[in-house]
Amino acid sequence: MVDYIQTRKRTEKKVSLDRMKAFCSICGNPQVGIKYIHVGGTNGKGSVVSFLKNILLKQGFHVGAYISPYVVCFNERISFDGKYISDEEILYFGNLIISKQEDFNRANLPQPTFFEFVTLMAFLYFKSKKDLDYVILEVGLGGLLDCTNIITPLVSVISNVSYDHMNVLGDTLEEIASNKLGIVKENNYLVTLDNKELNKLFIEKCKEKNAKLILVKKEDIKNVSINDNLMTFTYKDYYVKSKLLGLYQTENIAISIETIELLNRLKEFTISKETILSGISETFWPGRFQVVNQRPLIVIDGAHNIDGITRLCETIKKIKEDRKVTIIFAVSKDKEKEVMIKKLSEIADSFYFSSFNYKRSDDPQLLMNLATFTNKMILDDLDEFINKIRSLNSDEIYVFCGSLYFVSELLPKFK
Repeated sequence: MVDYIQTRKRTEKKVSLDRMKAFCSICGNPQVGIKYIHVGGTNGKGSVVSFLKNILLKQGFHVGAYISPYVVCFNERISFDGKYISDEEILYFGNLIISKQEDFNRANLPQPTFFEFVTLMAFLYFKSKKDLDYVILEVGLGGLLDCTNIITPLVSVISNVSYDHMNVLGDTLEEIASNKLGIVKENNYLVTLDNKELNKLFIEKCKEKNAKLILVKKEDIKNVSINDNLMTFTYKDYYVKSKLLGLYQTENIAISIETIELLNRLKEFTISKETILSGISETFWPGRFQVVNQRPLIVIDGAHNIDGITRLCETIKKIKEDRKVTIIFAVSKDKEKEVMIKKLSEIADSFYFSSFNYKRSDDPQLLMNLATFTNKMILDDLDEFINKIRSLNSDEIYVFCGSLYFVSELLPKFK
């Protein structure tokens, strides 16, 4: 069934969500009657989903989560109480959607695209869980016309706004933000990160929707300390410990705290500060500044756009000290790789260019040609290189980055 789903059409120009609403209607509107927290953003939305999920689970709630994309296996996209949807459930709900194709045809609807199919499957799966309390729903792309955007959530969350998918979302930060702000609903709430360039737009959109805006202030994040195992910092009166080490995670955690605090104030539930901190401290999210080896320090990070790479570099600078840093980089063809390579060159002592097994992977030779960095080379045998560096006993830092597709291939190699 997964192979069948993967062959669905990936992209299609959208002008409305009418088609997704029609698919859901024919399937009994499984999205209705569920309490959602809707999470969008350029980077960090998956981490925010994970922090929120773990806080709610720690409180004892039954929680569904929908994410995109997956890192290791397709089943990661849909989970309940921390357990991925099973292959048998994928087969069941997939066949249920396929069985409706004649009804789709009668309504002059085409076959669902990949994201319509998977999102519809998620709605059907969550609806089948009789003890479900909440669903944390991650936006796939943008917001306004994303197929998740047919729900009315308890609160909308935007982790951050930066440049990515410009061919779909627009060339300016304002255009990208406007699209993402499409998830803000009438008389509702938005929690997002303070952004001097975009605050006016946030305020205008929330005023237009009569929605309350909660801005997370970066200056409230203080006393950040990172070693190879733990990150600590203060946010307002919270003293936070996190196993997720990226500096950018301080912002994702602050956004998650404000989201839970908002729902506390709305009397949706009462979750204590201790439970919030405990949920955060136990959160793990693969491929996000993930340390897979301590000596030498080997890090895998899914940073795949300029903002992600910039934030990755900030964290490396924070922990580097006098250690040498080697970057191993593979990226999709449609990314702004020249800028990404330039930023990584600022922290690198040596630079390897690699690829991953997917049609979007860029040519390592072309990538190396973009680099003005001197100590650069193409990595021909990834497995041999990994085995070699794992056998070392050194203080060096090795960072694999550039794509979540790359991360997907790397993680099994470090088990």
